[in-house]
Amino acid sequence: MTITVSDVMVAARDMAAKLEVSVRSVIAFSACSDFSAYVDIDGDDLHWIVAERAGREVKRRTTDSLDELMHWLAVEVTFDMARAWGMKQRNLFPEREVTGTDRLAKQVELLRRLDGSWAAQAQAQHDDAYSHAFD
Repeated sequence: MTITVSDVMVAARDMAAKLEVSVRSVIAFSACSDFSAYVDIDGDDLHWIVAERAGREVKRRTTDSLDELMHWLAVEVTFDMARAWGMKQRNLFPEREVTGTDRLAKQVELLRRLDGSWAAQAQAQHDDAYSHAFD
């Protein structure tokens, strides 16, 4: 089954609603000048692409699964949201240091709104990275 721009937009709108952000925060279909990822649909292939200002691709992932594409987008947008949350916390409570662990916990919390398995996967990756941090 071919996935259309319409299919992707429906999923992106659903994600944006659950995260309480604009659809623009979740998805773009053309390159931006700020290294944000964008989506390109080519037949049955869904491409998640990050390009630099001059247009040179820095990263590309390809799938034929809408769920996998949405997972990639979710990880990116929740990372950005968690980073923004950390900056806000630092400004609101300058006496309390916001750590990377705090931001990762916030990202997992946001992913949980979208899909419990995505949150569990992110938590496992964070736990694994932390367990090797002092090796």
